[in-house]
Amino acid sequence: MERDKHIIISGASGFIGTYLLGYFNAKGYKVTGLVRKEPISIAGVSYKIADLQTPPDVSIFEGGDIFIHCAYVKGQEELNIKGTMQYLETARQAGVKKSIFISSMSAHDEALSAYGKQKFQLEKEFTGNDAVVRPGLVIGEGGLFFETVNHIKTKGFVPLIAGGRQPLYTTYIEDLANALNIIIEKDLNGAYYVSEPEAIVYKELYTYLAKKLNRKIRMLPISYGLLNAFFRTMERLGVKLGVGRENLLGLKAARRFDILPDLDKLGIQPLSYRESVNRVLG
Repeated sequence: MERDKHIIISGASGFIGTYLLGYFNAKGYKVTGLVRKEPISIAGVSYKIADLQTPPDVSIFEGGDIFIHCAYVKGQEELNIKGTMQYLETARQAGVKKSIFISSMSAHDEALSAYGKQKFQLEKEFTGNDAVVRPGLVIGEGGLFFETVNHIKTKGFVPLIAGGRQPLYTTYIEDLANALNIIIEKDLNGAYYVSEPEAIVYKELYTYLAKKLNRKIRMLPISYGLLNAFFRTMERLGVKLGVGRENLLGLKAARRFDILPDLDKLGIQPLSYRESVNRVLG
């Protein structure tokens, strides 16, 4: 089905961005990916070189109808804020009708992590006809979910922080893409949570993944304080880890949300975490 809208996606070489390129291309939209370097291309998708460190030229948004902002540089909060605002302003200058910000459930007024605070601050810039989408842990073939899968496959243990009782919402990546498509087709604005409606806890996800992967894992109870001290020591020693105090703060500030009203507005029924995991892992 041929669609007349031109969708421009930043962060298009990342896990979510790459998926969205293929998804919207398959639906017949004209799609352009903004990338830091030329990737392995998807047939039918055009690419333009752009990154958050360089103020974008208005030409990269010319002819665009929808801008989906996925770009994010880990640990560079000031860059993410400045770069996002420059992208948004330039898209508006070029006449883009709607910008959609991929935020996070970490973004709220009680956020402790720099990541959550930065996302929450940027959400306020997407106004008028714009939209904000807040997914949970995105389940697909990449991102933090796949890092967790690989950890369970190779390490044989999982640190269970504060008993692993923190609330966790998950979002199947196709459900995220479907929500974005509905927002575009119905020309919706505002902010939307997109995830399974009921929270689980981290321990439940780890247990199910271990069973699905046929791995026996040890869950090692550890307190926030002890882990925070460990991360501080590693930072002083200059040891780089895949996770750090930012992740810890994100867990500590995890909250429960009323998801159903937003799902009703969008008219979608997202998969449960079990269904999502089964789709990805078989």
